[in-house]
Amino acid sequence: MKLYQSLLVGATAVYALDTFSAKVLVDTKTSQCELIESVHLTQLHRAIQSTTDTLEIVTGRQNLPTADDIILPLGGDAKLQSFVEILGGSTNAVLNHLHRRCPQGALQSNKVERGDAPRVVATPVVRRIVNSGDPKNRIDIVFMGDGYTASEDSRFFGDIQRLTDEMFKGDTFTQYLPLFNVWAVYVPSTQSGIGVGGKPLDTAFGLYRSGTELRGIFTSKAAYAREVCKATGVSACDFPSLIGNDDYYGGLGGEFVIATRSPTTGTVRRQLGTIRRGRDVEALADQLVRPP
Repeated sequence: MKLYQSLLVGATAVYALDTFSAKVLVDTKTSQCELIESVHLTQLHRAIQSTTDTLEIVTGRQNLPTADDIILPLGGDAKLQSFVEILGGSTNAVLNHLHRRCPQGALQSNKVERGDAPRVVATPVVRRIVNSGDPKNRIDIVFMGDGYTASEDSRFFGDIQRLTDEMFKGDTFTQYLPLFNVWAVYVPSTQSGIGVGGKPLDTAFGLYRSGTELRGIFTSKAAYAREVCKATGVSACDFPSLIGNDDYYGGLGGEFVIATRSPTTGTVRRQLGTIRRGRDVEALADQLVRPP
């Protein structure tokens, strides 16, 4: 169904010193838009100086189509789509920018209308591995585990601690540690591991490989992963990453950094590499509005 202004607004107050955000998935061929995140308060951004300022951050889609997609038929070309985050100094500024970006309106899936049964899931267990300060002015990396069963929670948290330790080894990134928060979010999976042959297992985020040893790993539950990432709190899901309980190298970039627990997967370096390619760490740090 189409969303109108009253449904897009997720914040009730407008402050000149705040930054607001909304995210849509845009199809370049059809110009259709799917609402990913409604307008809400987000991390402060130095480029947003007034209530009329706006800024776009565009990330190309790399994950394959899923059953939840509403503007791309299953089996369609995902490469024609991009995630567009719109930042602004007020809800009105973001909404006006959204209207220009999506003149046909933004679509949102309605699982009740589609007859889908509500999903019953476990409450995520959230731990902050690195606590450098308020998420409103820090870069928050969120690691979410997939294919870790109820008896493998210790393995998951141990893996994330190891990956985090690897993240800040050496002089290159150690100096930036005070800018980062790192989170581990655990949702137990029914089955251990990740799927192969294009078929996900019964896991929290449905990670799978197209073959048996192909490097690319995809998620079949992107919408649910977005929802779970919010468990870290307001403004605390800047860079979501899905970590598969699999010993073989592999992963993917895009909306989520997807990787495995394999020591050779380069998960954390991949995560930081994504940050450096999109917005250099130094530049990103300069954009943060930090208290004196």
